[in-house]
Amino acid sequence: MLKRIAVGVHRPRKRWSAAALLKCARGLYHDDKLQWKSAAQERAMTVVMSWTEQVVVILGTGEGKSLLFMLPCVLPDAGVTILVLPLVSLRGDLLRRVQELGIDHLVWAPGEERDAPLVFVTVEAASTSQFRAYAHRLAATQQLGRVVIDEAHLTITASEYRHAMADLALIRSVRTQFVYLTATLPPMLQAAFERQNNLVKPKVVRASTNRRNLSYLVQRATGQGSLLEEGARRARDAWRASGLLDQTRDKIILYVRTREEAQDLGSLLRCPVYTAMAGTAEEKQELLRTWLTTPELPYIVATSALSAGFDYPHVRLVMHLDEPRSLVDFAQESGRAGRDGREAYSAVLLPHKWQSQAGNAGMDVETRALYRYLEGRECRRTCLSAHLDEASELRQCDGTRDDVACDVCSSGPSPSHVPRDDATEAMPHTGSAAIHEKRRLAYLELSRYKEDLLTVKGTCLLCRGLGEQWDHQFTKCHQRFDFFRARDQARRRGQGRGPWISAFAACYWCYNPQSVCQRADPASGLEQCRYADIVMPLCYGVFHKTGGEQWLQERFGEQAVRAGAAGAFNDVDVFLSWCGQVAEFAGGKGIWGVKIAAAALLEFEAY
Repeated sequence: MLKRIAVGVHRPRKRWSAAALLKCARGLYHDDKLQWKSAAQERAMTVVMSWTEQVVVILGTGEGKSLLFMLPCVLPDAGVTILVLPLVSLRGDLLRRVQELGIDHLVWAPGEERDAPLVFVTVEAASTSQFRAYAHRLAATQQLGRVVIDEAHLTITASEYRHAMADLALIRSVRTQFVYLTATLPPMLQAAFERQNNLVKPKVVRASTNRRNLSYLVQRATGQGSLLEEGARRARDAWRASGLLDQTRDKIILYVRTREEAQDLGSLLRCPVYTAMAGTAEEKQELLRTWLTTPELPYIVATSALSAGFDYPHVRLVMHLDEPRSLVDFAQESGRAGRDGREAYSAVLLPHKWQSQAGNAGMDVETRALYRYLEGRECRRTCLSAHLDEASELRQCDGTRDDVACDVCSSGPSPSHVPRDDATEAMPHTGSAAIHEKRRLAYLELSRYKEDLLTVKGTCLLCRGLGEQWDHQFTKCHQRFDFFRARDQARRRGQGRGPWISAFAACYWCYNPQSVCQRADPASGLEQCRYADIVMPLCYGVFHKTGGEQWLQERFGEQAVRAGAAGAFNDVDVFLSWCGQVAEFAGGKGIWGVKIAAAALLEFEAY
C-alpha cells in the first residue's frame, strides 16, 4: 500500500453514460426537464467523466462550461475537483452559484490542508510550489479527481503580463486529469496552447463559438465632442429607448482601453468603474453586487479586467469605445451580453477619424482579424467565426438560421452521443514526462546558443552573415552604417504601433533574451552587454546575402506568415520589424531575431 501511494498509481474509476450524467445534473439543479445545452456540452461532459487525462473544451460563451466542473462534485467516487480561476470577477460569481446549488467547497490559501469536493484557487496561488505540494498530496492519496483551468486561453494571451499564467503550466506535474475550459481558442493558437500547457495529444471538444442572439454593430463617432462623451450619450439613449431594455434588471457594460478613460467615463455617467485597480477582491465583488442589485445603476464602465467569466444573464448591451485589444478579447467581452438567451447587442464606437491599419505588412494575424471585423466589408459574424472556429463552423447571418443579423447583413443581402458502458479503466499520465522533455530541449537550445555566441564574440557578424571576410570587429566595419540606418528606420516604422522590440522579450541593447543578458536588471550590476553587436547585425547580413531570402523562407516562412509578415524576406523594413517581435526561444521569451541568429550560427556553411 505504501508503494502504491508513493508512486501515485491511480485506482480505476467508473465511466458515466450521458443518460446517467443528465439524470445527476437534473438532481443538482432540481429540474426534471433540464436538457443538455448542446451536443458539444453533452460530449464534453462524457469525455471529462471518461477519465481522459487531458481534455480541452472550447464552447461558446454562455454554453454551459461550468457544469463540466460542478457536476463531478456531486458524483460518487468522482474525487476532488480543483478549479483554477484567473480572474477576480469569476470567483465571486461562482461562489454564489455553488452556494445556491449546495456544493461543498473551499477557497485554498497558503497553509490550507483541508479538502472539499470543489477547491477554488487563484492562478497566482496555483503557480506556487506550496499549492503544487497540496495537489500532489491529494493525488498521492487517491483523493484528487481533476484539475480544471477556467478561461484557459489566458495561459497564452495573458502570459506576457501575468507571469503566473506562464508558470501555471508546471501544475501539469501533478498526476491527475486536466481539463481546460475556454470560449475563445482560435484554431491557429491551439498548437501554441498545447505547448505552453505541456499537453500531449489532448482530447479536444470544440463547438461553434457563435452567439446567435447577439446583434453586432460597428459605427464611427460623429466627432461632436470626445469619444467618451459620445459614448456616454449613446449609452443614455439606449437606456431610455422605449421597449429596448427591461429597466428592472437589464444592464449595460461600456469597455474602454485604459483605467484613466474608465474613470473619466464613469464620471460622465455617474456609474461604477471596474478595473484591475478597483480594490481588493472583496471590494470588487461588492462593487459588482451593488451594481447588479440597484436598478438605478444601469451602467458600469470597465477595462478588460471585467470580461471572461462574468456571468450576469441580463446584460443587454456591451459597448466598446475605440478598438478592442484583440478579436479574442472582443469575443469574450461582447459575450457578456445576452446570456439569458434573449436578443442583445454588441456595439463598437470608433473615433471619428479612425482608419483601418490592415494594410500594415508587419501586423500579426490576431490584429489583422480584428481589423477585418471592424472594416465592415463582410458579415461581422463571419469575421468572428473565421478566426475563432474551425472552417466547417463558418457562420453568416444570412437569414437561413436563427442568427440575429449584424449591421452589415441588415443593410442588404448578405453528433449524436454513443453510449458508454460501465467498465472501469486506469488513466495514463504524461504531464511529468512532457515537462521534463520540454525543459531538457530548452536547456540544450540555450546552452548551444551561448556556446555559439562565445565562439563568434569579437568578430563581425554582419560580414559573416553576408559571406564576406569577418575577422574584424563590428565596431570597425565600414558596412555598419548601412545597418544603423536600417535599424533606425525599423524603430521609426514601429513608433505608431509600439516599441520595435517587444517588451520584456529581449535586451534593448544587444537583443538577446533575458536568459542570456541581464543588463536591464539593476540588480545584475552589468553596464555592458557581454554579446553585443551579434543578433541584429547577423540578421541584417543574412537578409542581404545572396541566397539569404531562400534560406529564410525555408526555415521561417510559415512563422512569418502566421505573424502577419508575409513579405518579410523581400523588404528589409518589414524584416527588421518582424525580427523585433516576440517569439518563444529556449523555453522562454525572446524575439524572432534571436531565433534567426541561433539558426545561422548553427549552419553558416549551409547558406
